[in-house]
Amino acid sequence: MRAASEELSRKELLLNSFKLGKIDKDLFGPTPPSAFVGRFGYPEVLAGPLVSPAGEEVSLSDTPDKWLYLSREEIIGFRSNLVRSNFKLNVKDARDPGRLLKETQELAMAALPVDVEVKFLKPPRRAIQFDGILTPMGPSGTVTDIEIVENPQVPKKVDALADDRDIKATEAAILLYEASISPYQISRLLSVGTLGKKRLIVPTRWSITATDSMLGENLLKRVRNYPENADVQLFVSEAYGNHFEILFVPRAYAFGWTEMWISQKGKVEIGDLYEDAMNKPAYMDGGYYAARFSALEFLERVRRQASIYVMREVKPTYDIPLGSWVIRELVKDAFSRQPLIFGSVTDALKSVRTRINVPPNTLFLKKHLLQTRLMQFD
Repeated sequence: MRAASEELSRKELLLNSFKLGKIDKDLFGPTPPSAFVGRFGYPEVLAGPLVSPAGEEVSLSDTPDKWLYLSREEIIGFRSNLVRSNFKLNVKDARDPGRLLKETQELAMAALPVDVEVKFLKPPRRAIQFDGILTPMGPSGTVTDIEIVENPQVPKKVDALADDRDIKATEAAILLYEASISPYQISRLLSVGTLGKKRLIVPTRWSITATDSMLGENLLKRVRNYPENADVQLFVSEAYGNHFEILFVPRAYAFGWTEMWISQKGKVEIGDLYEDAMNKPAYMDGGYYAARFSALEFLERVRRQASIYVMREVKPTYDIPLGSWVIRELVKDAFSRQPLIFGSVTDALKSVRTRINVPPNTLFLKKHLLQTRLMQFD
């Protein structure tokens, strides 16, 4: 299904995807469930649930872990038909939430779609926004009232930890993850201020990266105690104009991330970060932590540690960003495939460069693989 829209132009894709008609001031429909918190004006921010007037397949419209084999057109269609309701609040309001925030929090806790009635100050206008971290966002409007019209189905673990005011947010997130609550829902719960002691509303963009970082750090504590991976392995995955090459080297845990964005004119922009026992990444990059989390999930599953080098090439066809879930899910997808096995890092890199043009002097290659240990794999 995914290939159907790979060659469509940006204009054609948007015209085909955006099917939502005029929206009234009073909107009744299901939320996936989903909520959004903006970052502009922080600590005064806009927040509210996302509601679908159409109601068709709404459960798929906020589940990125099920999107990988859908076309871009289908994904944008789901997202453009969700209407974002906005009301203003201070991030500290999570400690004593008013009625609108309470309703939003209750919706965010639900495991299944919930019917809700939303009243807007003015009818929301047709619009759609794209972002490298966030999933595509549809129309939005200022909300005057939110009313849940059915009982949300809330997992017991979510309910218990939302009521617990003595546990730290990080600890709550880890317990939810270990109880098989999706990281996407954990991010949503963190964003609307339902977790932790000193609760805060967290902009959605930040909560996504924070969740990847927190859960990844917890996995890393266990991964560091596992034996080293036996082989030099290379995993490959590609979709939506994103190509990933993921190299596993048998040695102590370290993580490198290089992304190469290719413009329509062939110009290449490079992002480059890495970490090891002595170094942390230079800044908080959402794509880095999304890839790292999926890699650590895999190492935990196979009970191994390794030096991991994730190389991402972004082609000009990726002219409509779909969010960091693309990175998270494509890295995960790579590990579902049979790896290529090599006798040396040199041979593995030669194979990589037959598909993408990785610079020879990236931080991870220069300071980690090539400088200190490459010769022992030759």
